[in-house]
Amino acid sequence: MDIKSFTKFHEKILPEFDRFLTDKLTSEIKQPLLLKSMLYSLNSGGKRVRPVLMLATVYSAGVKYEDLHKYFDIAGAIELIHTYSLIHDDLPEMDNDDYRRGQLTSHKQFGTGPAVLAGDALLTQAFYWIAKSELDASKRMAAVRILAHNAGPMGMVAGQMTDITKEDKQLNIDELTQLHHQKTADLIIAAVTIGAFCADHKTSKELVLYAEKIGLAFQVKDDLDDADDGEDIDKNTFPNLIGKEATEEKLRNLVKDALNAVLKEEKFDKNLLVSFLDYFKK
Repeated sequence: MDIKSFTKFHEKILPEFDRFLTDKLTSEIKQPLLLKSMLYSLNSGGKRVRPVLMLATVYSAGVKYEDLHKYFDIAGAIELIHTYSLIHDDLPEMDNDDYRRGQLTSHKQFGTGPAVLAGDALLTQAFYWIAKSELDASKRMAAVRILAHNAGPMGMVAGQMTDITKEDKQLNIDELTQLHHQKTADLIIAAVTIGAFCADHKTSKELVLYAEKIGLAFQVKDDLDDADDGEDIDKNTFPNLIGKEATEEKLRNLVKDALNAVLKEEKFDKNLLVSFLDYFKK
């Protein structure tokens, strides 16, 4: 099987991966309300971009499609951590959001205490999944190290702290970029680099740069979409700081830099990661 389009890859692998997530959690979590609240947020309509990017990287590095299920534990761990971060982001003490993806946020559906515990459970279960993966020990340890570094206090959590403590202060362009590098890009960087390492592909600076640029591009595109909808008028966003036209130019430059980076990657099928960049053209 030879898939060249990220969209086709995503459509093909997603149903199996979604079943894996639900079946695995259901078989492991026995506390009824905890399981219900974990599945509620995990299956709330997310596109699974981060785990599918990890699996696409594994596939692009030469692993056969029929063997990708061996990497589901690691990809699933990435999605569990992403979901936990959204639950906690929505809490009254953080962003205080009532809805996410068109449905009530976890704390509105189950209460603040259960929402916190659902997030805690997803975070810790992620590392259990990595530890129980059938991949060899060196790959499991690398996944733990990269994920803990990028999702924890040296990465995503640091960005979240900056976000909630600086929301009343206007950030400059460097501060805003650093915030979103940590809060958004670092987990995407983790997905791509873990995928490369687990597939025995040497992680190059070009692949890391690709992941960094698309991670920032995600946030820039979100800022533009929210600006078009009239949201985030008083928040630290790129359109509010540098204007819409400059933000659109920034997005184009990030995508161009990502493309140039991945095209330099050696011994790697570039098609999926190149076609993924079409997401930012919509």
